[in-house]
Amino acid sequence: MSSEDIYNKKFSSFSYVEVRKQMDSYRLIKTINGEVVSTTSILDEGYSVRFFNDGSLYFSSSNNPENLGVKPEKIQGWEKGFDDQSPSSGNFRAEEEVPISSKSINEKVEILKNLYQEASSQTLHSKLKSLNLDYMERLEEKDVVINGISFTSYVPRVLLSAVIVMKNERMTINGRFEYGGSGGLEHLREIDLKEKVKALDDLLINGKPVEPGPTNVVVSGNIAGIMAHESVGHPFEADRILGREFAQAGLSYLTFMKGKIGSDAVTVIDEPTIKKSNGYYEIDDEGVKAKEKVLIKEGNINELLHDRFSGYRMDSRSNGSGRASSHSREPLVRMSNTFFKPGKVKFQDLIDVGKGVFIKSYMEWNIDDMRLGQRYVGLEAYEIKHGELGDPLLFPVLEGNTDQILKSVEEVDDSLQFFPGTCGKGDPDQPVPVWLGGPDMLLNYKVRRI
Repeated sequence: MSSEDIYNKKFSSFSYVEVRKQMDSYRLIKTINGEVVSTTSILDEGYSVRFFNDGSLYFSSSNNPENLGVKPEKIQGWEKGFDDQSPSSGNFRAEEEVPISSKSINEKVEILKNLYQEASSQTLHSKLKSLNLDYMERLEEKDVVINGISFTSYVPRVLLSAVIVMKNERMTINGRFEYGGSGGLEHLREIDLKEKVKALDDLLINGKPVEPGPTNVVVSGNIAGIMAHESVGHPFEADRILGREFAQAGLSYLTFMKGKIGSDAVTVIDEPTIKKSNGYYEIDDEGVKAKEKVLIKEGNINELLHDRFSGYRMDSRSNGSGRASSHSREPLVRMSNTFFKPGKVKFQDLIDVGKGVFIKSYMEWNIDDMRLGQRYVGLEAYEIKHGELGDPLLFPVLEGNTDQILKSVEEVDDSLQFFPGTCGKGDPDQPVPVWLGGPDMLLNYKVRRI
């Protein structure tokens, strides 16, 4: 049964109704040191309806469309009303250069085996203990009707997660690296695990302790991306600021922090419509056309992430940020592709300093529920000496409050790197695909040893 049939048959009388038919199919392949450990296929398919009636919002989901609305769940916190902007219609589709369906499971396994062989066959000075590869392909299909206006979507995604563990007589280290986005198997062309293994080998052999204290710190788009997502994107979710219990995602420093929270070099954007992106969509699950949101503009708080209900409560409008992870979950305010806006200078201009530290990737990160206190432990990291990258450094630690770090950004270069992630939120949990990114950024800050 189509969403339009369900809407016309049962729900067209309410002031706001969204009917969604959603199918998510997954295939997972796991290898350890080139050997297949498991292959799994999952299908999640069903229907949902959310409607506003008599000052209350209700949600219902089922695998059987006849059961929709029989015993709907009443959703607290949105009794005030909703943004009634007209829904968008049409259909959107993520393009696949190399369709996921064009290769068999065995051919995909061979790709993973070749990645392991390339990484492990090079000359190393330390031991590659293990290289675990988790491959996942996901096809997301939606048929949505909002107040009688319909749209459809078809978004395949590919994600590869690599966990590298290396050891010598001095220590054992591990690194996790993720690759992918919407589209097809073309994302696997971009992967160079050989370079990552070599970098960790160099760190084990030549890494030296970092000199703690104030210095010039350059962080890559990898670090900038996790900062953009965790310390800007999450606290800018309007339902989080409103304290809606159902969001179950913690607190936000924006409940008390106003005005300028970063330097003039800091502009943070959330943009769903980037082609090939992991967080790609053109219309959100409330029928609102997706668009760029500028969360921070030249250091100033500029815009929140809104859906129809948070926007109405805060005397604003939805900016197309309502996303649901499956048919059994209602849309929540979510990020898509969140990143620091690039500047105009080159990377060489950032490291053209007498002394500093370049943090290329992270080993771990932590942030509090307020999204204020944060900590990043570098993995691939190098000293900066007179405009050149020098020896690898052992695990420099960058930590502080969000506003302190954002205000310390002096300059950003003209590059823009993205990294896939899966963002969790909600109770029950709603994992949605996102991209995290940014340019390389120069901070006047301090680092310490782990």
